[in-house]
This record gives sequence, structure tokens and C-alpha cells, in this order.
Amino acid sequence: MLSALCVREPRRRWLSLRRRPPAVYSELVSAGSGKFLKITAEVGRNGNLNWADIRHAAGRESSRLLLPQVVTPPQNSRITAFQGVELSRRLMSSAAVKLLKIVAVNPRLVKVTVYDPQAVMPDLPLMFLPFAADVGVITRRPERYEVQCYTAMQQYGAVLSVSMDLAVMDGSLLLLAPDEPEDSCRELKQMISRHGWVLTARSPKSQSEQFDKHIDYKGVIHGYIPRVSNCILDAKPPGCDAAQFLAGLFELSSVREIASKPPEFLQTGGHIIALKDAAWRLAGLDIGIPV
Repeated sequence: MLSALCVREPRRRWLSLRRRPPAVYSELVSAGSGKFLKITAEVGRNGNLNWADIRHAAGRESSRLLLPQVVTPPQNSRITAFQGVELSRRLMSSAAVKLLKIVAVNPRLVKVTVYDPQAVMPDLPLMFLPFAADVGVITRRPERYEVQCYTAMQQYGAVLSVSMDLAVMDGSLLLLAPDEPEDSCRELKQMISRHGWVLTARSPKSQSEQFDKHIDYKGVIHGYIPRVSNCILDAKPPGCDAAQFLAGLFELSSVREIASKPPEFLQTGGHIIALKDAAWRLAGLDIGIPV
């Protein structure tokens, strides 16, 4: 279950004069079809938090605790910030399929490549066989794709090309790099179709980096904004990153409806664009945004 930290000032200022550790208490909060543990910690007299009690309240989830963006736990606290990837990978996959459905290009003209050196998503290529005649994989672990190659032939009569040769991605309309650092995606973009997209599940490390270096992300989709009900968003603890909150609910609290549909909007550099606009760019149409 997701555990999230909420920081606030003491309700009664005079209580802070007492020599006692700042209060820490927890409660279960509903969010969509699931729940998460909300840990509220009051700021102490010296401006610090009671990290020992926070870790005790989080229990085994202390190694993946959702923290407010301005809060950094001490190195000796044995608390680590949650960084989810499952939701981003799921939305990346559904966004790529939706792009191909919208643009409706003849499959004989479509080439899709999965750049997955460590084979973190071996089932990903199978999703594109109904929409692309040429689906390839670039990986250092080809043995992890043996089952997928067999399935591709049995179910679709297709040959799934698995190689370590980067030339496999030449001319690809879509290149999916689920675990590739965002800085490398710029180089990958140079090797695919001019109107193509590189999709990654690794977003920029910070919002400032995302906007300061938006040129690096031209043609790269690195963020996915799903359709989410207000009751889920309203439950977000103050100060926590909304994307990581949704990722935590999906990954740790099994709130699967977050990824039940393709994302409504995509992030590319300093822009947020509609998924359908990204599809028009895929078809070679000008969407009026330099992405």
C-alpha cells in the first residue's frame, strides 16, 4: 500500500514550547478504488521532523515513501523517496498503440522499434504487431524475447526481429525506450523517421530541467497525463508530486482505473499536447508547435 508523508505546523503553537518530539500520526485515506496511508508529521521546535516516528509509521514502506517535493530525509533515517515507473510504462504503451490507431497508416508502411537493452518490458513488442508489419527489438538480452518471438509467429505469423544492432531502428515511426535516460533520447531521435516519436518512461529529473532543456526533448515524449477523477486528485497530500502520487496509487495500492484508458495529454519538452495532436504529427501534419 502507498504511504505518503504530509508535513504541517503544530495546531497549537504553545505546544511546541514543550520539550517533546513533534507529533506523527497516520490514517487510511480512500482514493478511487484503493486506499493509501497518509502520515502527518508536525514540524518540531527546531524546524525538524521526527524521522524515527515517521519510519515507524511507514513500516516496510519506509523504503518507498512518497514525500513532499521540498522534503529530503536525512541520510541516516533509512527512508527513501518513492519513484514509480509502472504507471508511466503502462501509459507509454497505451499511448503508442492509440497513436497508431488514430493515424491509421497501412501496417505495411509502419515500422516500430523497441529499444530495451535490459529487456525490462519483453512483452511490449507484441502490442504493435496488429499495427506494424515491421516490429524490431534492440536489446543486450535477446534470450528474454524468445517466448515473444514464438508468440509473434504463432498468433500473427510475424517475425519479431531481435538484435543488438542500432541500425534496426532506422526509419521507425515510433521508437519506444522504456528505461532509457532522457538525455539519450535526443540521439535516438536522430535515427528514426523525421515525423516519428521517441517514447520513454523516464521523465526529466526535475521540472526546471524539463523546461530549461526542452530543445533536447524535441520529438521525445517523456510524460503521460491520464484521465483521472477529481476524487483521486483531491486526495493528493499537499506538496507531493501529482504524477508520483498517481504512480504510487497504481503501483502500490492497485488503483488500476488510473491506466484503464490511454493518457489524454502528453509531455514533450516544455509543451503539453493532446494525444491526437501527437498523432497528426506522426502523419506528417503541422500541429503548430515546434515539437
